[in-house]
Amino acid sequence: MSILAAVGGGPRDSDVVCTGWDLATAFDDRLVVVHVLDEEEFQERRDRKHEYYQEDAVEDATAVAKERAEEALDTPDIDGVSDITSDGTTGDPTAMILQKATEHNARYVVIGGRKRSPVGKALFGSTTQSILLSIDRPVVTVTEE
Repeated sequence: MSILAAVGGGPRDSDVVCTGWDLATAFDDRLVVVHVLDEEEFQERRDRKHEYYQEDAVEDATAVAKERAEEALDTPDIDGVSDITSDGTTGDPTAMILQKATEHNARYVVIGGRKRSPVGKALFGSTTQSILLSIDRPVVTVTEE
Protein backbone atom coordinates (compact mmCIF):
# COMPACT_ATOMS: atom_id res chain seq x y z
CA MET A 1 0.00 0.00 0.00
CA SER A 2 0.98 3.65 -0.19
CA ILE A 3 0.19 7.07 1.14
CA LEU A 4 -0.66 9.55 -1.60
CA ALA A 5 0.20 13.22 -1.00
CA ALA A 6 -1.35 15.50 -3.62
CA VAL A 7 0.52 18.77 -4.12
CA GLY A 8 -0.71 21.68 -6.18
CA GLY A 9 2.07 24.21 -5.97
CA GLY A 10 0.51 26.00 -3.01
CA PRO A 11 1.83 27.15 0.35
CA ARG A 12 0.67 24.00 2.17
CA ASP A 13 2.54 21.58 -0.11
CA SER A 14 5.31 21.15 2.43
CA ASP A 15 2.82 20.31 5.19
CA VAL A 16 0.98 17.90 2.89
CA VAL A 17 4.21 16.06 2.03
CA CYS A 18 5.39 15.97 5.65
CA THR A 19 2.01 14.66 6.85
CA GLY A 20 2.11 12.05 4.09
CA TRP A 21 5.64 11.05 5.10
CA ASP A 22 4.58 10.73 8.76
CA LEU A 23 1.73 8.41 7.74
CA ALA A 24 3.93 6.43 5.36
CA THR A 25 6.51 5.95 8.11
CA ALA A 26 3.86 4.95 10.66
CA PHE A 27 2.31 2.37 8.35
CA ASP A 28 5.58 1.30 6.70
CA ASP A 29 4.14 2.33 3.33
CA ARG A 30 5.59 4.09 0.31
CA LEU A 31 4.94 7.83 -0.04
CA VAL A 32 3.70 8.84 -3.48
CA VAL A 33 3.75 12.59 -4.12
CA VAL A 34 1.42 13.52 -6.98
CA HIS A 35 1.01 16.74 -8.93
CA VAL A 36 -1.68 17.26 -11.56
CA LEU A 37 -1.15 19.81 -14.30
CA ASP A 38 -4.68 20.93 -15.12
CA GLU A 39 -5.96 21.43 -18.66
CA GLU A 40 -5.82 25.23 -18.44
CA GLU A 41 -2.14 25.23 -17.47
CA PHE A 42 -1.40 22.61 -20.13
CA GLN A 43 -3.01 24.81 -22.79
CA GLU A 44 -1.14 27.91 -21.60
CA ARG A 45 2.17 26.07 -21.84
CA ARG A 46 1.24 24.64 -25.21
CA ASP A 47 0.34 28.10 -26.50
CA ARG A 48 3.67 29.51 -25.30
CA LYS A 49 5.90 26.69 -26.54
CA HIS A 50 3.92 25.36 -29.54
CA GLU A 51 5.91 22.12 -29.32
CA TYR A 52 4.53 21.08 -25.93
CA TYR A 53 2.98 17.63 -25.76
CA GLN A 54 1.27 15.41 -23.22
CA GLU A 55 4.57 13.67 -22.44
CA ASP A 56 6.18 17.05 -21.71
CA ALA A 57 3.33 17.97 -19.36
CA VAL A 58 3.58 14.67 -17.47
CA GLU A 59 7.33 15.16 -17.16
CA ASP A 60 6.83 18.71 -15.84
CA ALA A 61 4.14 17.60 -13.36
CA THR A 62 6.38 14.78 -12.11
CA ALA A 63 9.22 17.28 -11.67
CA VAL A 64 6.97 19.52 -9.55
CA ALA A 65 5.98 16.56 -7.36
CA LYS A 66 9.63 15.59 -6.95
CA GLU A 67 10.70 19.15 -6.16
CA ARG A 68 7.95 19.57 -3.52
CA ALA A 69 8.95 16.29 -1.86
CA GLU A 70 12.64 17.19 -1.81
CA GLU A 71 11.93 20.64 -0.37
CA ALA A 72 9.52 19.40 2.30
CA LEU A 73 11.66 16.48 3.41
CA ASP A 74 14.95 18.36 3.04
CA THR A 75 16.25 15.58 0.81
CA PRO A 76 18.55 16.54 -2.07
CA ASP A 77 17.36 13.73 -4.36
CA ILE A 78 14.33 11.54 -3.65
CA ASP A 79 15.29 9.27 -6.53
CA GLY A 80 17.74 7.71 -4.08
CA VAL A 81 15.06 7.12 -1.42
CA SER A 82 13.28 3.82 -1.97
CA ASP A 83 10.16 4.74 0.03
CA ILE A 84 9.29 7.91 -1.94
CA THR A 85 7.97 8.22 -5.48
CA SER A 86 6.97 11.29 -7.48
CA ASP A 87 4.17 10.98 -9.99
CA GLY A 88 2.78 13.60 -12.34
CA THR A 89 -0.13 13.68 -14.70
CA THR A 90 -2.45 16.05 -16.55
CA GLY A 91 -6.19 16.53 -16.56
CA ASP A 92 -8.92 17.32 -14.08
CA PRO A 93 -7.24 17.40 -10.64
CA THR A 94 -10.10 15.68 -8.82
CA ALA A 95 -10.45 12.86 -11.33
CA MET A 96 -6.70 12.34 -11.61
CA ILE A 97 -6.11 12.28 -7.84
CA LEU A 98 -8.90 9.71 -7.49
CA GLN A 99 -7.34 7.68 -10.30
CA LYS A 100 -3.85 7.89 -8.79
CA ALA A 101 -5.18 6.84 -5.38
CA THR A 102 -6.56 3.68 -6.97
CA GLU A 103 -3.49 3.13 -9.14
CA HIS A 104 -1.12 3.34 -6.17
CA ASN A 105 -3.45 1.48 -3.79
CA ALA A 106 -3.39 4.41 -1.37
CA ARG A 107 -4.22 3.69 2.25
CA TYR A 108 -4.71 7.44 2.80
CA VAL A 109 -4.81 10.49 0.56
CA VAL A 110 -3.34 13.68 1.98
CA ILE A 111 -4.49 16.94 0.42
CA GLY A 112 -4.30 20.63 1.19
CA GLY A 113 -7.34 22.71 1.89
CA ARG A 114 -8.18 26.22 2.85
CA LYS A 115 -10.75 27.45 5.27
CA ARG A 116 -13.75 28.82 3.43
CA SER A 117 -17.13 30.09 4.47
CA PRO A 118 -20.20 27.94 3.78
CA VAL A 119 -21.27 30.46 1.11
CA GLY A 120 -17.83 30.29 -0.50
CA LYS A 121 -18.06 26.52 -0.66
CA ALA A 122 -21.51 26.68 -2.25
CA LEU A 123 -20.52 29.27 -4.84
CA PHE A 124 -17.05 28.07 -5.71
CA GLY A 125 -16.27 24.38 -6.02
CA SER A 126 -12.93 23.15 -4.80
CA THR A 127 -10.77 20.20 -5.64
CA THR A 128 -10.52 19.33 -1.95
CA GLN A 129 -14.27 19.32 -1.50
CA SER A 130 -14.78 17.25 -4.67
CA ILE A 131 -12.25 14.69 -3.52
CA LEU A 132 -13.81 14.45 -0.07
CA LEU A 133 -17.21 13.81 -1.63
CA SER A 134 -16.00 11.29 -4.21
CA ILE A 135 -13.21 9.20 -2.76
CA ASP A 136 -13.57 5.68 -1.40
CA ARG A 137 -10.73 5.81 1.14
CA PRO A 138 -9.67 7.95 4.10
CA VAL A 139 -8.51 11.50 3.41
CA VAL A 140 -6.34 13.70 5.60
CA THR A 141 -6.82 17.39 4.86
CA VAL A 142 -4.06 19.79 5.84
CA THR A 143 -5.46 23.29 6.30
CA GLU A 144 -4.03 26.65 7.18
CA GLU A 145 -3.94 27.56 10.85
